[in-house]
Amino acid sequence: MMQKPLSKEEQEWVEETLEAMSLRELIGQTMQDHAGRLPFKGDDEAALRRYLEQYPVGSFFIGGEVIQKAAGKAEDYRDWAGLLQGISRFPLLFSGDLEFGAGSAVRSLTAFPPLLALAAADDEDLAYEYGKYTALEGRAAGFTWALAPGTDLLLNWMNPVITTRCLGDDAGQAARLSAAVMRGMQEHGLAACAKHFPGDGVDYRDQHIITTVNSLSEEEWFSTYGQVAGEMISQGVMSYMTGHIALPWIEDGAGGAGSGPVPATVSERITTGLLRERLGFDGVVLSDALDMGGFLSWGDYTQRIIDCFNCGTDVLLWPGVRYFAVMEQAVEDGRVSRERLKASVRRILELKARLGVHAACAGGEDTRAQPLLDDKLPPGLDRQVRQFSRELAGRCITLVRNRTGQLPLNPQEVRRVLVIMMNKVTEGRRYERMNLFVEQLKARGLEVDILDEFEPLTTLRQWEQSGVRWDAAFAPYFLPLHGMMNTARPVGEAAKAIWAMQHAETVRPIGISFATPYLLQDIPFLDTLVNAYSLHEDTVELTVKALFGEIPFQGSSPVKAEI
Repeated sequence: MMQKPLSKEEQEWVEETLEAMSLRELIGQTMQDHAGRLPFKGDDEAALRRYLEQYPVGSFFIGGEVIQKAAGKAEDYRDWAGLLQGISRFPLLFSGDLEFGAGSAVRSLTAFPPLLALAAADDEDLAYEYGKYTALEGRAAGFTWALAPGTDLLLNWMNPVITTRCLGDDAGQAARLSAAVMRGMQEHGLAACAKHFPGDGVDYRDQHIITTVNSLSEEEWFSTYGQVAGEMISQGVMSYMTGHIALPWIEDGAGGAGSGPVPATVSERITTGLLRERLGFDGVVLSDALDMGGFLSWGDYTQRIIDCFNCGTDVLLWPGVRYFAVMEQAVEDGRVSRERLKASVRRILELKARLGVHAACAGGEDTRAQPLLDDKLPPGLDRQVRQFSRELAGRCITLVRNRTGQLPLNPQEVRRVLVIMMNKVTEGRRYERMNLFVEQLKARGLEVDILDEFEPLTTLRQWEQSGVRWDAAFAPYFLPLHGMMNTARPVGEAAKAIWAMQHAETVRPIGISFATPYLLQDIPFLDTLVNAYSLHEDTVELTVKALFGEIPFQGSSPVKAEI
């Protein structure tokens, strides 16, 4: 099913609005601004009016960024979006990184376990609800466009970008689940954005730093990423995000300003030839953020901006307001055609019509959004969202390896435990500490010893030699997204912990990964490993229950985790 056609009235609104726009207003529709980077206080109405008069942008990114953390209150975002909607001459879209529920962008809303946890549960009904509840909370907070779901595939265990932000390494499973998430979103008023075309997860490097490469052959690509993209498009996804990712088989040696890899964000062969023409995508193409290293290496600002637009991009993500002057000059001297510009704006306006934002009341109020009460959805619906989040938390926990039958632990026999704290690299990340896990153990009345110093490497052995013994030892691992740039692996102190564990003779650690599903690659000597995918609060609590046999392990690994 492709996107449903607009009604006669909606199509008339699109064409009338398109014809009413000045050149600068047309250009503005193709730029997405970042609300957190405005050069003045965000609630200054007079300043906002002046800003939109000078820079009539078509959409704003709001909320926390997924690689950082959720921020703010739902009611504040809703009020701000309504204020801007009332000020702007043309209706605006408000996007956000709602990858793991609306709570992954807005602190007061519900954060879900990540996509990889959803893949471990492998249930299309849960996937649909994942999208549905993201949409209901998100739209209530002012969002109309989710920069989600991730449709990448984790084909390289060392990839540092997508780790838990994708649906595993099986294209068929990823296609089924991502399409269900997308339908849940779009059937409840939130545009979905599949990302990052042509597909992250093959390279071991990070496009925040450099242009990365999807090195699959044409045949391999179509049987993996192409399969997922085809399903998303046939199911009617409204938008697609291109990444700063090269696809060598399609470029035939084409080089850019530096004759290096050609990222999709400037590649006409990828964006127009492959995504639009060969796969048949007719929705809005959004670039990934244009402040990333994988894009910055493509010529000077003017060159890369024009190439990004001309390759087939409809909306450029965070180009900065100098975009207006560059594009005005490019249209004037013929480097960008007005017809091409209007084609993009038509697609953007069609998206706005589909979402009903053109019908917002004069005061900017979104009549299709759920109400908010005390910064949450109405009690019954809020309860449903939180129950869903907890159900997914229980369904995802995966027993990857249990070679010696250590699990489940006998609660009658386990009194004193050791926690080998491997996440010291993330110290100071206030919302992403391992304290949740330790607190759950202590709440059971256990005596908990913590090892978090691995100098000298004999520390653990010295404890053993002094006669200390534990009934169980845990080696929990966590690294937040970009907690250590360019890797998802245990590095630094965490790597020393792996070394230290092997000095012990009486300790048989139970590995628990709250991050990468590939811990066995770096700690192959573990006899026992549980993958829990995140430090989502319910997940941590239920993981401890599963360790002690109070609930079953229900998840199935969404990647080839055993070695």
